Amino acid sequence: MQRKLQRAFGLFFFLPVAGILFFSQRYGILADEYVPYFFLGYLVCAYFGFGILKNLFQRIAAVSEAVRLPAEALSGGDPSIRPADELQTIRQSFQVIQQHFGQAVQQLEKKSAGISVLKDLSELCYVTFDSEEILHVMLERALVLTRSDLGSVLTLDPREPKSFWVKATIGLGEHVKSGDRIDFDSSIAKYAVINKSPLVVENIETDRRFGRSNLSHYGSKSFVCMPIKTSKSIIGVLTISSRDPQRRYAQEEIELLTPLLSNAAFTFENLRLLRENERAAVGLRSVDRIVKLLNSSFRDGDLLHTVLQELQGAVPFEAAGILAKDETKAKTVQVKEWVSLVTSAVIKHSEHTYEGSIVEKALQQESCLMMEVPFDDMTPLDRALFNDRDAGSCFLAPLRTAGRIAGVLVLIGRSRESFLESQNLISWIAGGLALALDRNRLLGAVLKRTQEIETIRQVGSVLASSTFDLNKVLQYTM
Repeated sequence: MQRKLQRAFGLFFFLPVAGILFFSQRYGILADEYVPYFFLGYLVCAYFGFGILKNLFQRIAAVSEAVRLPAEALSGGDPSIRPADELQTIRQSFQVIQQHFGQAVQQLEKKSAGISVLKDLSELCYVTFDSEEILHVMLERALVLTRSDLGSVLTLDPREPKSFWVKATIGLGEHVKSGDRIDFDSSIAKYAVINKSPLVVENIETDRRFGRSNLSHYGSKSFVCMPIKTSKSIIGVLTISSRDPQRRYAQEEIELLTPLLSNAAFTFENLRLLRENERAAVGLRSVDRIVKLLNSSFRDGDLLHTVLQELQGAVPFEAAGILAKDETKAKTVQVKEWVSLVTSAVIKHSEHTYEGSIVEKALQQESCLMMEVPFDDMTPLDRALFNDRDAGSCFLAPLRTAGRIAGVLVLIGRSRESFLESQNLISWIAGGLALALDRNRLLGAVLKRTQEIETIRQVGSVLASSTFDLNKVLQYTM
């Protein structure tokens, strides 16, 4: 700019002075005694004006140097592009600053939206105890934050590590529904669990890790899988995608979603621990009452019926019964007790052949058995036990005592989750019922032997009496 200043000064000073001198010489103006003073004043003013302009240009150059950004930023990454002068440098610097400011505002808006989402989620944690609702709200907020419209939340069950359970979906329609079961080994979400880190796929069809065709209902070929981690384990996976085929996800989505998932996982874990604590308290109270019942004066049907009623308070079921093996008949069980909330084809004290039935499987395995209802090849006993069409699962616990199996405890319900959560409690109660059945059997045997001894004593006393009467002997004997 200094060279431009000198040129401008030359144009505004030397050229007019030369013109004035030329015309003064031609027309004799220099002969006037005041003309030299005029030229002197003009030169002085020109000098001070040049100084002012020079000072102004120096200040502009200082401002340009103060706001100068790296050459890469000014040239957009092209080092061959250089600013022409200080004014252009200032202009480009302000353009870059404006761009950075716009990006900062966008990031601030994203952070503000994330904080707002976390605030909404934290407030929801105080008004609901439904963990599935927490996961669904988390999915909704994640889609809002990433401007997506397809997503799902899959959870892991420690008792079934080879399966994902769908807890929430948005935008996937009938293809993936809440409550569906997805195989762990064939799902891409397993990599987020195995690696314990987010998985960002830009194009599933060209990604060397997968190299598989994209399904239409999953939207774009790019998606994100993020593990939902607690302090000790991974409880599930969040998957988000978009219907826009051009959408590409990047690492910034991961950074945006991390606080949301951490808060949701923390809340989910707290609710799970709270439910486990409440369930343990209910189970403890049930165990205490059942122990008192087993040690009470209740016998046979009254005892079994009361225990089943007490069990229903801890484990929700639609029907429950105790089937005892008949030692006098092969592969036959007798219904010692049956409690049902719906119409049932099972009759108390009825006898059934269990060959080929699910009861035989439980007796042969000598361990707890849980199955979905209905299943293939149902026998007459199975159809009698599971005639309720709304029954979803069953739980069978063998009644083992003193190295032998006396029967089986059958529980039928709509959901298998309640049986999974209370499996240890049911097994313990089955052991107590086995002891109760064995005690009843021993008491019956003792009573029978007592009656036999009393009869023998009466017959013996008659035979030993001095007034032997054959008719009395025959009467006591009969």
